[in-house]
Amino acid sequence: MTQALGESIKMLSGLDFQDIERGAAVDGHVRRADGYDMAVGSLSLGDHACDIASSTNHTLILAAKASGKLYTEVDAQKSEVAIRSGTFVFATPGTDQFYDFVGDVTNIAITLDDALIKTAAEIDPELGNPGTLEPRAGWVRPPLQRVVEELHAVLFSDSRTSRVLIESLRRRLAFELLSALRAPSVAGNATALSKDEIARIIDFIEAEMEENFDLSDLAGVLDRDPCTFSRCFKLSTGASPHQYVIQRRLMRVKDLLLNSEDTLADIAYATGFSNQAHMTSTFSKHVGISPGKWREEFRA
Repeated sequence: MTQALGESIKMLSGLDFQDIERGAAVDGHVRRADGYDMAVGSLSLGDHACDIASSTNHTLILAAKASGKLYTEVDAQKSEVAIRSGTFVFATPGTDQFYDFVGDVTNIAITLDDALIKTAAEIDPELGNPGTLEPRAGWVRPPLQRVVEELHAVLFSDSRTSRVLIESLRRRLAFELLSALRAPSVAGNATALSKDEIARIIDFIEAEMEENFDLSDLAGVLDRDPCTFSRCFKLSTGASPHQYVIQRRLMRVKDLLLNSEDTLADIAYATGFSNQAHMTSTFSKHVGISPGKWREEFRA
């Protein structure tokens, strides 16, 4: 089993869910498709949060039974969507994503390796460029839902599962997912930003660090539409806008940890994180230790 699949199974088991001052009861189980970098999980839970770190696998989540609201922070953009039965959430590799759900839900979650997505796009180029797939929450796609439910039923069946059937379902899943998202090709659309344009973006981020700005605000600095701006920015810097903003926020966090007596909670709000727990989780994932321990070590 690859490390990426192992991390995905940990997430699907609910081990990465955070208890944000609410006791989130988790009742779930995970099955792995033998021979594939794929796992399917089924979770029933109430209020919870999940901080998905950058990974190499895609994660598709179907709310099989649900009623509630999902608060997301992806690519420096915060949003709120209603979650009901049949609603999908899609998390892409290479991006940190924070989700906070209020309500009750039974999810079916599936991890998909990047190779499967690329193979589907190579077979049918009209499905678009998988490299431009972006996180998306709160959408409905009945044909995709049927495939997800069938794959879940097959893997959780007590009878012996045919590899031919699993492979067929995997390919159908990749096709329906790309059909639903319809990722456009970036050829001819993305051009590198100039040094002046990048400097203007950095100035905006630094000036608005405490504020709740999103991808649209960043794109507006250069009068670009968000999708085009995101691709141009990543082409120019090698990082998505979200990843870059996180880097700048963490640089400011380190500066305040070293040069101020501010509490961790004050530093979190001063650097644009939703709360201390979110800052601590993000800092620990990127730096390797908690902000408190980092402060102790570097101010000693």
